[in-house]
Amino acid sequence: MARDFSKKFTDSYIHGIKPTDKEQLFSDRDNLYLLVKPTGAKIWRFIYTHPITKKRIKKSFGNYPSIPLALARDKARIWCGLLAQGVDPVEEERMQQEEKEKKSVTFKELAMLWRDKRLKKGELKEKSIEKAYRRVELYLFDRFNFSRLLAENINLRSFDDALLPIEGTDTCDKLCIAIKQIFDNAIDEGVLENNPFTRLSKRFKKPITKNFPSIPPKELPRVFAKLNLSNAKIATKCLIEFQLLTILRASEAVKIEWSDINWEEKALHIPAERMKGGKRPHSVPLSSQALRILECMREINGHRRFVFTSYIAPWNKPMNSQTVNKTLRDLGFTGELVGHGFRGIASTYLHELDCFSYEAVEWCLSHETRNEVRKAYDKSKKWRSRQEIMQTWGDYVEQCKVQALRMS
Repeated sequence: MARDFSKKFTDSYIHGIKPTDKEQLFSDRDNLYLLVKPTGAKIWRFIYTHPITKKRIKKSFGNYPSIPLALARDKARIWCGLLAQGVDPVEEERMQQEEKEKKSVTFKELAMLWRDKRLKKGELKEKSIEKAYRRVELYLFDRFNFSRLLAENINLRSFDDALLPIEGTDTCDKLCIAIKQIFDNAIDEGVLENNPFTRLSKRFKKPITKNFPSIPPKELPRVFAKLNLSNAKIATKCLIEFQLLTILRASEAVKIEWSDINWEEKALHIPAERMKGGKRPHSVPLSSQALRILECMREINGHRRFVFTSYIAPWNKPMNSQTVNKTLRDLGFTGELVGHGFRGIASTYLHELDCFSYEAVEWCLSHETRNEVRKAYDKSKKWRSRQEIMQTWGDYVEQCKVQALRMS
């Protein structure tokens, strides 16, 4: 049993306590005890009954004199106050420490947590995730030393110096999105309780949307007329026409593999990882014109992996996605037309025909549809309707080629 020395507990008295061959326990006030070991070590202990479980609990406050008498008594008094309120002081201290650790987390740690979570979920391509993280590194860590800034010290104005000089750009817009996502993820992970940056993008000018240079559908014969007279290689001419006929993006068209083609179905099936965003696969009904292009390319590259194989040995890579753009510049279309503009030409022509549903045309363009009606439509994909659309488009492209011959 502990001996009660609370009335005469002083520093001089504690210094005078001599160790014995057994542990000695001396009682102070407010559940505070001093444990004296045979080694001479003197340890503060707080001994109490848990307010809920009623278990007897012993908690060390540290060694004397590292923890002086006054400090030990102050802490014991506070803990007794918590017990009087039915609060377990050990649990309360643990929660306060967790809160302190949360507040001490840096912005860089939150950003790394965001990146790692995205990589683990695999919703986007690893390259896209790393690119977004690198943008945060470049504009916030490297230039403005945000890496060491504590999350609790960051507010809406914290990003002004970094983002105001680049406001109105895609980079600024993407950084605002990334910052919001970083703090949203911190909430999901239980690191933070709120996100003060949900409206961060409202502080800065939005980028002006610029459409890819394109031409009206009626001017398409002019492209073929110039292409006919050019010195472009056959495979390059085939790539241009194939990208136009399939309405694919440049990066998607050049990476088409022979294994993607189902000759019986007259269809092209592209896996999700090679599509924009990497979220869903895309199938393209092949028009008779597109099939002729593939037959031509089979004679050239049929023994290789890619339909449009690079001209550079060892021929195990696809053509560069900028091949079409470079060729169009060589043809004199700088600032007037780029490869992505082919999609705009097709979209304009097919929508203006007013023969097909909006949803069917958008699906042919591999555009995501938003509302519930379109989602229901997407499930069926209306393959037959899309076949008609792609063949109608193929027929128009062929008509433009015929007109181009008359112009040459």
